[in-house]
Amino acid sequence: MMQGKEYPFDEEAKRLYDAQPPHYPQAYFDSLLAAIGQELPGSGSVSERWLAYRSGFAIPKEKLDTVFKTAIAEARRRTKAHYALPAEENFRVEYVTGKPWSGYNYYQGGGYSLIQLNTDHAIYIERAVDLACHEGYPGHHVFNVLLEEELVNRRGWMEYSIYPLFSPQSLIAEGSANYGIEVAFPDAERLAFEKEVLFPLAGLNPAEAERYYSILQKIAHLNFAGNEAARLYLNGSLSRQQTADWLVTYTFYDPGKALQRTEFIDRYRSYVINYNLGQELVSRWVERQGGTAQDPQRRWDVFRELLSNPYSASMLQ
Repeated sequence: MMQGKEYPFDEEAKRLYDAQPPHYPQAYFDSLLAAIGQELPGSGSVSERWLAYRSGFAIPKEKLDTVFKTAIAEARRRTKAHYALPAEENFRVEYVTGKPWSGYNYYQGGGYSLIQLNTDHAIYIERAVDLACHEGYPGHHVFNVLLEEELVNRRGWMEYSIYPLFSPQSLIAEGSANYGIEVAFPDAERLAFEKEVLFPLAGLNPAEAERYYSILQKIAHLNFAGNEAARLYLNGSLSRQQTADWLVTYTFYDPGKALQRTEFIDRYRSYVINYNLGQELVSRWVERQGGTAQDPQRRWDVFRELLSNPYSASMLQ
């Protein structure tokens, strides 16, 4: 990983991303599974029951473009209500296959991004807003636009015209992109937008939205199970198939998606911590500066400060 040497998962994460990943025992995830299982209909494992229930919330492929572009237009509108972005900023969306990730932002410079969505597997309705915010507004696209505007153009720090992926900057990038979802779409506003706009566009029943999102909120507590899988796999304690099985059980991936995720881990390794640990660190930091849900304008303002300056994980603690 570094000059030909590979490090254990935790040490690699600390060296690359300036952060110490937390550990969770398997019993913690088992207790969460039991609670989630009480919410789900049918028989079988919790994962099987969730996948069966969730199948009714997949966006039909022929409606994906309309649903996603509607979501990103709303995310952009909400972001631009708070941030003065350059007049020339824009993006293009492409749908691709054969990738180990769900979505990717290729920032082109000059305020322009190429956003790609992977259609190898079903894309569920909640992912429209998730990906629109994470890859676009106020996520990666806005992060790169503001860094370029503030650090490169205004301060002349040309080194920030290059983004080293395996670096402390990525924890801020991924953590802020995940946290930006709730900044742009607080829970009640998101549910209303989903029910009134996205569910009908996707041909889904809006009456099911509240129950679906209630279960999703509980499932979100399993987020760090993916980090444990990556740690065990990269440290040699689990085989690829055992890792995929763990992901099926504790993160509710279908078997094909779980194997795809092991390919992501192969390529990006301890990078996986940047999404959830990054989100936690960003959220706590913003709240300590007064950017709470009770003061949404302050939250937008503090969030912009983070997006426009060179922070790292240790600076947020």
